[in-house]
Amino acid sequence: MALESAPHNRVLNHIALHVPDLEAAVDWYTKLFGFRRLRSAPVCCDRSTDPCAPIFRVYDSKLHKVKLAFLSTGSGIGFELFQFIDPPMSEPASFDYTRGGVFHVAVTDPDPEALCERVVKAGGKKIGETVTPASCEGEGEKQLALYCQDPWGNVIEACSCSFEKMMANRE
Repeated sequence: MALESAPHNRVLNHIALHVPDLEAAVDWYTKLFGFRRLRSAPVCCDRSTDPCAPIFRVYDSKLHKVKLAFLSTGSGIGFELFQFIDPPMSEPASFDYTRGGVFHVAVTDPDPEALCERVVKAGGKKIGETVTPASCEGEGEKQLALYCQDPWGNVIEACSCSFEKMMANRE
């Protein structure tokens, strides 16, 4: 098969986070971020009752039980939450920007500072200072970005404008 001359710009479909308490995380993300739950009940997968479930064909034989919830963001991007039950989630790592893998999930909010205040009041925490991205300095409307963590250690960046507005066509 011949490669296309220019790759297709793929659409981000969804992101998945691992949490130790699925229902608490669903409640947290729906209340604070307005994400919409797509199914009223979590999906439970148990290797003892459904050994051929797709998840057990992806992960190794040590995984025996997991619960999943499916949410949707304001832009239609999926947001999955996983609670691995057997084996359970290991202790979440403290914030470490040097580790590999997914670094953070970013959301757009017209008032990142107010969102962060709600995050902190709901058991999360703020990381560092609120900044104006260098690419937006000097613009009429001040743009803000900040980092916070959910109660389970997942890092969330809150930006006052879209990624494209913040970064596209900049020098």
